[in-house]
Amino acid sequence: MISRGSTALLLLDLQRDFMDEGGVYARHGLPVGDLRRIVPTVARVAQASRAAHVPVFASKFTIFTSPSGAPLGLDHIVRARPFLLDEGFRLGEPGRELIAELPRADFEIDKPRFSAFHGTSLEVLLRSLHVDTVVLTGIVTYGGVEATARDAMIRDFSVVILEDCVAAFDEELHLASLRSMGLYLSVIDSAAYLRALAA
Repeated sequence: MISRGSTALLLLDLQRDFMDEGGVYARHGLPVGDLRRIVPTVARVAQASRAAHVPVFASKFTIFTSPSGAPLGLDHIVRARPFLLDEGFRLGEPGRELIAELPRADFEIDKPRFSAFHGTSLEVLLRSLHVDTVVLTGIVTYGGVEATARDAMIRDFSVVILEDCVAAFDEELHLASLRSMGLYLSVIDSAAYLRALAA
């Protein structure tokens, strides 16, 4: 399932605006502590992946704007998070950057929608690296993680989700998403992944 030469690790949307106490989500009352509990484990997985020469990709949710500053194509997200109409995740802003606890990624991908494949260079880079298996970590389980997993399968990648390296604001939806995805892809914990890397 995990092979060093054909596997890539994806860190999905582990950004300051989502996860830091001073980020836009925390400023609008969202419980970022629920997301931060995965950070030490994700950092350990990312460090081990780099040591094993597994390429590490980090997606950065990005809100592109018109010349007048209006966000482009965000109707589906703004319905749930209306404050994003005015702030957060803009190019050049510190909140769009990855959290400080993570090691440097080999590739950073600006991600304008839920899936890390949609409107990005991710697939081209994975194919160029001869990757056939993607290991997913990050947030939000029932949002960007699940959307990326589905798009990866559509593109005939094998998909592994590390269940202790994904998180969401709603625990019930988080667990339901993992159960649903577990029907058609591999859901394992980080210890199993690290053992596979070491084998």
